[in-house]
Order: sequence, then C-alpha cells, then structure tokens
Amino acid sequence: MMRQRVNRQHAHTVVSELHGARCQALLAVCPTEKVIVGPIYLEADDTWHRFYLDAGLLFWEEGSEPNEDDDLLDGECYVDWCSALDVRGVRVSSIKMAESVLTLSFENGAHVVLKHGPRDDATSIVALEGKKSEAKVPH
Repeated sequence: MMRQRVNRQHAHTVVSELHGARCQALLAVCPTEKVIVGPIYLEADDTWHRFYLDAGLLFWEEGSEPNEDDDLLDGECYVDWCSALDVRGVRVSSIKMAESVLTLSFENGAHVVLKHGPRDDATSIVALEGKKSEAKVPH
C-alpha cells in the first residue's frame, strides 16, 4: 500500500507521520539578520520536506528539495542546523504547531522552536538547542 504524502496548512497540528523518522538533513534559509528564518528543509528517511510559518499557520509539503535558484535571495544562505544541533541520524520525537509556535524535537533532546504570529513580519527563532549543552546554538 502506498504511503500518503505529508502536507499541512494548519494553525494547530501534530505531524505524527514523521515521529521516529531519522533526520538526514535540516537546512534553514536565513538572511544576514540571523534571528529570522525563511523556509526550512528536513530530510528524513530519504524524503525531503519543506516547511515554513506565516501568519500563525504551518505550511508543510513533502517532496520539495532545496534549490538555491528558487530559495535564496541576495544575502541569504542555507544554514546547516543538522550539524549545529548534532541530529544527523537521530530520530524525530515530535513536531507540533500550536499558538503560532512550531516545535521540532529530537530523541537526543535537541529542539527547534520557531514563532510567526498573525501580526509578525517574519518567522523568529525562539530556541535552537542541541543535545550537548543547554546553551543556544549560534544561528
């Protein structure tokens, strides 16, 4: 039986389809002001996922790979959160969207928390913490 693709456009949701999936890559599109973030790419169990927040909603699409020509504007680059958080090969423990906040957690204790409310101009990084220390990972 064919697996259903993961797609979301919700204010409140849990992406349970990816619980237990092994992270292979986690890339964020970031401008020079590194406290905000554009689209994010997660490769898990050999499948790419592209997601972003806008106006309190999570937009999630399975199958979109990173593409510099489509993703990056002048002054933007991909930031390798997978290496910074030490989550390559680590299983996803949860992905939750509620109250304009997305939390992506891993079995090793690393997590990413992003916020983009209805009145916000951009998505901000609330937390980007790896397993090795409680200090925030530079972004």
